Amino acid sequence: MRIFVTALVAASALSTLGMATSAFSAEGAVLKLKAPAKAPTLIQDGAMWRCNGVVCAAPQVKSLPIGRACRKVAAELGAVETFNYRGEELDAAGLADCNTAAKP
Repeated sequence: MRIFVTALVAASALSTLGMATSAFSAEGAVLKLKAPAKAPTLIQDGAMWRCNGVVCAAPQVKSLPIGRACRKVAAELGAVETFNYRGEELDAAGLADCNTAAKP
């Protein structure tokens, strides 16, 4: 499992989330931070987020509204540049709202 997640994070960094989006479309999430993550892992609402630089991924996440999910993660990891949650991409207005929860 660790190798899979590491490979997925690396692939998503190279493809700017393109490959990861299809791999995680049903139950997972992938995001790109504006600055490197301060911690390599985060457990948020039962989801295990693993970060490699500015790309973080969770293979399975709860079914939450995308905006709320983004705000919860941003509050812990920092400002988000892109956010794909259970196959749905957060738009620019949603990202702006999400980043209001980010710690400076």
